[in-house]
Amino acid sequence: MGVTVDVRQVYKYPFEQVVASFLRKYPNPMDKNVISVKIVEEKRDESTGIIYRKRVAVCQNVIPEILRKVSILKVPDIQLEEESWLNLQERNMAIRSHCLTWTQYASMKEESVFRESVENPNCSGNWEVQDPRQWQIWCLGIRIMEMLLKEQCGAPLAE
Repeated sequence: MGVTVDVRQVYKYPFEQVVASFLRKYPNPMDKNVISVKIVEEKRDESTGIIYRKRVAVCQNVIPEILRKVSILKVPDIQLEEESWLNLQERNMAIRSHCLTWTQYASMKEESVFRESVENPNCSGNWEVQDPRQWQIWCLGIRIMEMLLKEQCGAPLAE
C-alpha cells in the first residue's frame, strides 16, 4: 500500500541559492536527529552538464522505545540514501531518497524537484512526499531551508 502527499513550497530566492541551501541543510542544530551526511559519489555528465550526487545520511533512530522491543527495530541509527541530478542548463534539480535500513521489511521513498517557479522565475521549490507521516519532517525541513536562505541571501525576493 502506498500513500502520496504532494507538498509545494515556493522559496522566494534564486534557484542557485535554494540548491546550495538544500545541499548544506543537514546536519543542523534545528534537527539533531540527522547525525551526518556524506557524499559517496559525485560526477558530471560532460555531454549534458548534469551533476549527479549520491549522499548517505545517518539519523538517530526515533522509533519509540516500546517498539524497539522488536529486535529488528532495535538499532541506534538509520541510514538514508539520497541521489540528486542537478541540471543548471534547465535550472532544476531532481532528488530521490530512500531508507537503507529495514529494506527487507518496509520501504520509504521521497521524490523532490527544485525548479524555478512558473509564476516567478526568481523563486524555486517543489516536492512530492510519499508518506504523510513525513509532513512534520518536511515542515521542519522547510523552516531550516528558509533560515539558511535568509542567512545566506538576506530578505526574500519580492513577488
